[in-house]
Amino acid sequence: MDDVPWNSTPLVGRSTEMAALLSAVDDAKTRRAGAVLLSGDAGVGKTRLLDEVATGAHERGFGVLVGHCTDFGDAGLPYQPFSEIFGRLAGDRPDLVEGVLTNFPAIGRLLPAHRLLGAQPAPQEVQLDRAALFDAVLGAFTALSTSEPIVVIIEDAHWADDSTRDLIGFLITRLTSQRLALVVSYRSDDLHRRHPLRRPIAEWSRNPRVRRVNLLPLDADESRALLHSLLTTPLPAIEERRILERAGGNAFFTEELAAAASMGDRDGVPPDLADLLLVRLDPLSDGARQVARVIAVAGRRVPHTLLTGVAGLPDRELDEALRELIDAHIIDVPTSDRYYFRHALLAEAVYDDLLPGERVRLHASYVQALKDLTVAGTAAELAGHATRSHNLPVAFEARVRAGEEAISVGAPQDALKHYELALELFPNRAPDHAPDRAVDKTWLIVQTATAATLSSQHLRAVKILRKALADLPPDAPKLERAQLLLPLADIALVIDQDQESHEAISQALKLVNDEPASVFKAQVASLYARVSDALGRPMEAERWAHRALEIAREAGQESAASDAGITLAQLRRRAGDPETAVKQLEEAAIRAQLTGDPAAEVRSRFLLGSTRYEQGDLLNARTALSFATKRAGELGRQWAAYGFDARRLLALTEFTLGEWDEASATARTDAMTPAAAAAALRAVEFSVRGARGDTAVAEEFELSRKWWDLDIMLPIIGLQPAVDAYRVLDKPAEAERLIADVSTLCSDVFQTEWFLARIRFSTLGLQLLCHRAAGEPSAAADLVARGAELVSAGQATAEKGLPPGRLMGVEGLAWLARLESEWERLRWLTGIDAPTPDEHVAAWRRTTDAFGYGYVFEQAWSRIRLSAALRAAGRVAEANEQTALAAETGRELGARPLLEEAGGVDTSGASALTSRETEVLRLLAEGRTNRQLARELYISEKTVSVHVSNILAKLGVRSRTEAAAVARRDGLL
Repeated sequence: MDDVPWNSTPLVGRSTEMAALLSAVDDAKTRRAGAVLLSGDAGVGKTRLLDEVATGAHERGFGVLVGHCTDFGDAGLPYQPFSEIFGRLAGDRPDLVEGVLTNFPAIGRLLPAHRLLGAQPAPQEVQLDRAALFDAVLGAFTALSTSEPIVVIIEDAHWADDSTRDLIGFLITRLTSQRLALVVSYRSDDLHRRHPLRRPIAEWSRNPRVRRVNLLPLDADESRALLHSLLTTPLPAIEERRILERAGGNAFFTEELAAAASMGDRDGVPPDLADLLLVRLDPLSDGARQVARVIAVAGRRVPHTLLTGVAGLPDRELDEALRELIDAHIIDVPTSDRYYFRHALLAEAVYDDLLPGERVRLHASYVQALKDLTVAGTAAELAGHATRSHNLPVAFEARVRAGEEAISVGAPQDALKHYELALELFPNRAPDHAPDRAVDKTWLIVQTATAATLSSQHLRAVKILRKALADLPPDAPKLERAQLLLPLADIALVIDQDQESHEAISQALKLVNDEPASVFKAQVASLYARVSDALGRPMEAERWAHRALEIAREAGQESAASDAGITLAQLRRRAGDPETAVKQLEEAAIRAQLTGDPAAEVRSRFLLGSTRYEQGDLLNARTALSFATKRAGELGRQWAAYGFDARRLLALTEFTLGEWDEASATARTDAMTPAAAAAALRAVEFSVRGARGDTAVAEEFELSRKWWDLDIMLPIIGLQPAVDAYRVLDKPAEAERLIADVSTLCSDVFQTEWFLARIRFSTLGLQLLCHRAAGEPSAAADLVARGAELVSAGQATAEKGLPPGRLMGVEGLAWLARLESEWERLRWLTGIDAPTPDEHVAAWRRTTDAFGYGYVFEQAWSRIRLSAALRAAGRVAEANEQTALAAETGRELGARPLLEEAGGVDTSGASALTSRETEVLRLLAEGRTNRQLARELYISEKTVSVHVSNILAKLGVRSRTEAAAVARRDGLL
């Protein structure tokens, strides 16, 4: 279990860094798994240090597994370092891998034998579940560590593909008591502002089991010691100084300059680094230099079989050239079957020195070797070589195959890159060769859009399909146009573009109307039924759902219309028969699972949970949504429609039940979360943080505006905590503006002013008017007039916001009761047309009872208002009872504003710190500046400043240093 090349370069200095790395290794031996992020500039000595760590781990009884990331250019091979690790194990320890595959069969998809060009591509219907693969890798490492502790080293993560980064992040979050140490190295000088590794590094670093080790340049003494160890004969002092100054503490540069000096080129050492590195090749034979060029074109590493196929040299000459390169310390041989450049910089210099024609010809040789299957290789490798050799037909075919391979291992974001590159190449396909397979452009466009949706990039998918439709000539076949309209309608519906969805599916239906019965025609009719349902046309939806089932039966594929069955269940639910709907959805979910229809299964399981939620059956809703979220992950649809919806609604259900820590965990995001999904989940997190008194959610919600158009549920969910925060900050004008902005957006999206969320929005507006009434008695008449408009809008929405015959859910009814109670309260506070004490009490008692279905937090707030009404009516004992119940809820939830209102909280000292303030305090105690805090927490410096000011005030200190001292003294960190 090792892939640790012997390195002749001495290790100088690095004692502190070495101790930190070996400490993580020692911790792993005692079942304290951890990770180390090793960063440093190119050439500073990361690989050399890792060699030494691997040696130390071996001496401690560890197995060492090493995987490397490679620069494939625009798109690479998903999970490449893990394929390398398990592929090496399969070759060296087949007994171990056999046991791993028995217990974790998903690992088989990562083995090189299943990913090479000669292997049969996995069909779409048996694509690997992303969650299953991640769990399998973790399980395999855990199982391997039971016989001996292991160190897993992932090198050059700055070149990692999206899926590899996600898998590394998953492993980091699951490190517990395994005998496992994970070490990830990357070039810090490569991480520019937009580098995709920047965000994951920040996320990973927050994990308490992660240590960061930054390898700085060697100091003057260390550099001199390294130089002396490399020289066979001493150099004049002036030459030493010149080398040390030019190397700047970089170990690799020092080594190369020393080598140049040892070759007698002391005065003529080239000033450019690339030229300096190429000096190594000058004394070599023509054959050795040519082989070096061939290896460089492959990347940093190349298998012996592939090198043999491309170099074009007799075995003896190739062996002599390789021996010469090894003796000159240009390449190393870590295993018996491959060679690699000692340093990536050297490989890059050799590659960049090639003439354009040389480069193209060598890439073409690799294409030929890989395409003829004379040597093993992946579609991603073939695509890269074909692109660089300008062999566009082969590049196209390889990109398509690489995209399919990426989908089969649950890596849709990598598949999207390959498919998009294939689309760019499609018009350039030359007709002078017979393709390995016929690829239909419409199919490819749909696959590209599907990969985008699976990556939670719905707008990108819509743009791809819109462009494809715009590019179709007027006389394009009807079926071809319909095949593009169907996914466009589906995705537009998901992102609440109902009008576009309806136009697209209506066109598709007309185009297939005269076609014979087929699976595709059934799918069109089925989606038309779903869109009709979304637009509030139940009769039309029911008719087309039944028609879809008929078409599917005629085509002999009844399962093709499973979505129509789900729509019929939805119609039963909305007609006031939720129990029948639940039974139909349960049956639909089982059928979809048995027939291998993941989209239909996830949709039906989500609707099961949402039906229970709408009924107010929150415990069963939580169970159903939890299972729907789990299945979506297993099916690789956790970020697609309904899979993500299930997770978000699960978090909301947990929040409603008062399970706030669980809700935060469900809504928690990490480096694996797509940006749009992360923004949407943060809206649920705002609910928890805002309810616990964190007023920073107002500004953070404002910063999420760019995502509102993409996902209307984000502003709908996030509005209330933001408005409450502004109310606490006594900024009612900002809160009213926010309500107006979100209301306008909802009216535009839903194409009606009577969207149901307006009931809650009107209630929030009335709460603000009540807040102002206490401090603006002179404005009482105006406030009441505006309140009358809000209550009228809310009540009108309750009447007009639902189709005829459809009943409002329990949450809507509760907010309607709250709306009317806030109206009573406003008139009571202003004394204008005030209700009687009994009327006021009765209104708030109805509201308290209405939220009694399980909405713990809102019921507690209703109790606070009921208590005030009771007290005003002279019913003090009853008022005290309601206050005590609310305070008890507030203590259980950690809801500071609620407790303050109930008079049951000590607002001084550390007990008043919010969870975000505690997080800020921890980083502040580590010496972070406001700018560093803002970067790490993804908030503005202004928000950080507010948090710091609040912390200083609550702890009763005057400086950040004092705050850190108090935090350590009182055990707050």
